[in-house]
Amino acid sequence: MVLPLKTLKKRAAGDALLARFGSDLDCTLLVGDDDVDWLVEIADGVVERVTRGPHIMPRTDLRLRATSETWARFLEAEPPPGYHDLFALRRFRRIQIEGDIRLMSAYLFYIKRLFSLLRSPETES
Repeated sequence: MVLPLKTLKKRAAGDALLARFGSDLDCTLLVGDDDVDWLVEIADGVVERVTRGPHIMPRTDLRLRATSETWARFLEAEPPPGYHDLFALRRFRRIQIEGDIRLMSAYLFYIKRLFSLLRSPETES
């Protein structure tokens, strides 16, 4: 498991940009890292819960799946071209994005910001 999703709730808490652009966002993301699935539950733009799978038939709005190698390159401080953005990953067929694409389009900045928070080192509080 490469993605530090267990720290996502803490990283997202109090982020002004997430609060601004996702204030009315309610959704559940399934994020796949090789064979490990994570559910990220968002209510009113706040990451409420992040749970590691296995999950049996979870209700999700969006599903994003990639290999650990892809996520590792995406999380680099300065990712190489083609790994710098979720849509770059999609363009080069390194990630599968499924589900409500209209929701993703409407909250694109929020979702990109959420994943960019995983790049920064976790701050101690």
